[in-house]
Amino acid sequence: MSAIRHVFKYYLKETDVQEVMMPTGAQILHVAQQAGMLCLWVLVELNNPLVERRIRIFGTGHPISVELGPFIGTVMMSSGLVWHIFDQGEAPA
Repeated sequence: MSAIRHVFKYYLKETDVQEVMMPTGAQILHVAQQAGMLCLWVLVELNNPLVERRIRIFGTGHPISVELGPFIGTVMMSSGLVWHIFDQGEAPA
């Protein structure tokens, strides 16, 4: 029997780097603005242990001096700011 999965929404801060607690092995599906907030939708298995997932956010024209993980998406905020979001993966156990 396969595990039951859910799509969860996580709110992101408009900051350079942050760790988001989510179940291990979560699959990032989409990033967008909703009601003025930066949101991340993720496919998760609730039975998996929680782990920190590092997310990096860069504005258009901002310098990037770190290694980037996979590109998640670009979000145009109602404030006029444009964010480019990258997944740097789960923190090592």
